[in-house]
Amino acid sequence: MRALQRLFDAGRRAATAFARAEGGSPAVEFALVAPVFIAVVFGTVQCALIFIAGAYLETGVEAAARTVLTNSAVVTTTSGTTAMTAPQFQAAVCGKLPLMFSCSGVMVGLQAATSPSAISIFQPTFDSSGALINPMPFQMPAQGQYGVLEVLYEWPVIGLPLGWNFAKYGSNYLLQSTQVFKVETNSKSVQ
Repeated sequence: MRALQRLFDAGRRAATAFARAEGGSPAVEFALVAPVFIAVVFGTVQCALIFIAGAYLETGVEAAARTVLTNSAVVTTTSGTTAMTAPQFQAAVCGKLPLMFSCSGVMVGLQAATSPSAISIFQPTFDSSGALINPMPFQMPAQGQYGVLEVLYEWPVIGLPLGWNFAKYGSNYLLQSTQVFKVETNSKSVQ
């Protein structure tokens, strides 16, 4: 019986010593705090990338709108000068965006309006997989008309720890830039 009592006393002393030991407490505290800290840092970086990409998209679309505004969205061939087609204009918009954007993912719409009250904004519709259902309109505005340039880009987003997710469409965040302008009237003529 005495041997059993000594065994219990030794176990209790070992448990008390283990509970009072402070040697591993920083490791335990780090294990508790690290996942939340890493999730916050990762979320901050992801959010910053989205805002930076949005700013670059806005700047590139503004430069593309300036191309249309100044009647420079033309293709000159041996037979004359013609307005750019939708694929040509999309390539021109892609040329104004930095390399962080994939040209295959850039969706460009351009509409003409005769007055400010006739301006309409394109409303994109997506299916469950994030693919654009309705095609974006393309009509090059003539001199003196109003133009509405809309560019969409699905920015890839990585799911965050703890279930945070910035994605709106599948695993992407939709970036959108819209520019409204009036095309200048000048001596350049487009047929």
